[in-house]
Formats: sequence, C-alpha cells, structure tokens
Amino acid sequence: MAKRSIAICVAVLVLFMGLGGAYYYFRGQQFMLTTGAVVDEARLLLIIDPGHGGADGGAVSLTGVEESEINLAIGLRLEALAALYGFPVEMTRRTMELDYPADAATIRAKKVADTRARVELINAAPYAVVISIHQNTYDGPGASGPQTLYAPTQGSEDFAGIMQTTLSAALGVQRPRGAIRVPQGVYIMRHIDPPAILVECGFLSNPGEEALLRTEAYQLKLAAILLAGYVQSMDLLEALHFGG
Repeated sequence: MAKRSIAICVAVLVLFMGLGGAYYYFRGQQFMLTTGAVVDEARLLLIIDPGHGGADGGAVSLTGVEESEINLAIGLRLEALAALYGFPVEMTRRTMELDYPADAATIRAKKVADTRARVELINAAPYAVVISIHQNTYDGPGASGPQTLYAPTQGSEDFAGIMQTTLSAALGVQRPRGAIRVPQGVYIMRHIDPPAILVECGFLSNPGEEALLRTEAYQLKLAAILLAGYVQSMDLLEALHFGG
C-alpha cells in the first residue's frame, strides 16, 4: 500500500511538471495498446470506455459541445497516463466516428450495435477492470462535482467508493456525494462481467464546470485523478481476479 501511495504522489507531481507534453509525445508515437493486443495474463487490464460516440453524442454542453467529445478527450489522456506508468490498457473507442454494421440504418440501431460491441469486447478481455467516462447534466446551473456509479458486479461498489473519495478529495469538493448503483437503463454496465464503474466527471449544465471540462488542462487533471483512483483500488481488484 505504501508503494501505491507513492505512485499517486508521483502521478500528481508529474502532472504539474508538464504531463501535457508527455501526453502529446506518447500520442504522437502511438504509445498505446490497441484493440485485440496481447497482454500479460497475470496483470489487470484497464478498459477505458469513453461514453457515447458516433451517432450518439450524449448530452450537449452550454456552448454546444457534445458530451462524447469531452469523454473521449479525457479517455485518451487517461490511456496515455496509464501507458506511461506501464499499466495494460485498452479503449472501447478511440475516435469520434464509429463503424456500424451495414444493417444499422437508424440512430437507435447504431446505438444498440455499438453498446453490444462494447459489452462483447469487455466480456472477452481477461482480468478486465472498466472505467466508463461520462458527463452529467441537470435542469439548472447549480449542480456540480463528480459522481461515481457502480455496476452490479463483484467489487464494483468498493471500487466506486474509492474512486469517489479520490475524486472528491483531489477536486476539493465541499459536499461530496457517495457512490451509487447504476440505473437499470445503463445497458453496458448492466451486461458486463468484470468490476466496473461509471464516472460522471462534472456537469455540462454548470457554466463554470462546463468551461473547465472543455480545457485540456482540466481534462488531464481528471485523467490523473482517475488513474490515482485506479491505483488506490488495485489491491481490491487484484484480489477479485487473482485471489488473496
């Protein structure tokens, strides 16, 4: 546990020393694991799921930015940081556009095909752990702050609790929320097998938070915090997959 705490401190230190540059370097060198890559069977595989994408833009921010774009930006930064620290990592999508089956002619059909493809990818991966990245919205500008939801799979609730605590502490949330179970309608989280959480990083309906979520610096900060929460949870997650 001491080593894990040191790793978190190092992650935060490197962030403020210019991880933005490291991110673009590794992206430019394509330093990543791609879908279908072979990973060490004795290690956890972090699957990053940037919510929505393609025909499904998700919520729309106050300035007209689609949630799917912000989710992907944070997800790619989390991927780069995880790779920088040597963690096996995979993405459910890496672009704004998605490939759909030829018979997926409507937006609904495209959404269904995409969600089923993500579930298939996740359930086929060995020793997987899922972080699904989303943004929240509310009727009014007052709501703010992160919210972590957990899948109905073993270990997900504890994983969500650790992540919610990490996010609240790192972002200085005055009235932190507790982790909650995902609603019935969240298809992916209700049909996957491994430990999984869904992180609503902030509210697109809050002017101040929406402005932050559109910046590369804040996206990188969120990615670093998500990685710290993952590292804090590794003992739990390894015990679930490997016993102990």
